[in-house]
Amino acid sequence: MENTDLDRTNAGQGQEMQLQEKKRRSEKSKTIMLTLVLSLFIIGGLGTWGYYSLFGPNSAASINAPSDEELTEAEKSSGTALFKPTIEVPKTEIQRRINVIHEFWNGELGYDKWSKYNIDTHTPVLKDIEIDIRNKILPYVAGPLKADIENALGKIAKSMSSESVEPLKGVHRIFHDLDISLNDYKASDYWDVTETGNWIEEEVKE
Repeated sequence: MENTDLDRTNAGQGQEMQLQEKKRRSEKSKTIMLTLVLSLFIIGGLGTWGYYSLFGPNSAASINAPSDEELTEAEKSSGTALFKPTIEVPKTEIQRRINVIHEFWNGELGYDKWSKYNIDTHTPVLKDIEIDIRNKILPYVAGPLKADIENALGKIAKSMSSESVEPLKGVHRIFHDLDISLNDYKASDYWDVTETGNWIEEEVKE
């Protein structure tokens, strides 16, 4: 009788130990899973942050558009002009036209409209805007600003030939940055994609 009770006690203790061991394993597994999930979350977050740090826009808060006096002095001291104004089209009018084109692209592609933009149906509009840029801006700019405008025109042509909206996103970013650099346009993002912006950073003295 005593042996039977002892056997039962030993069996009960064995079962209890097994249950405790299973509980410990379960808790350990949960800890490992939680650690993996947190690690993936952190790595994913850092990856996203890294992507936008490398390929996304910078903050426009760090960009200070030069005054007209600073820009004119930089053009003189460097020997490089940005504008080729005339009596009919003064520098202020060239700057205004850059802003108008930027606002056009805001309306066409801004707020994720680019994701639904159809090149085929917009080809007549793209041809018109290409003509406007070529006739109303290109003849009145020089140096790095001319290079940026020619770059934008090339991207519009590429977009129409490839029927892809991607080049137009580049056009939008060019005029966005030019509007900030030359007109002190207020925005949160700055893409740093223009030769004009780089020239201003190098030539305009603080």
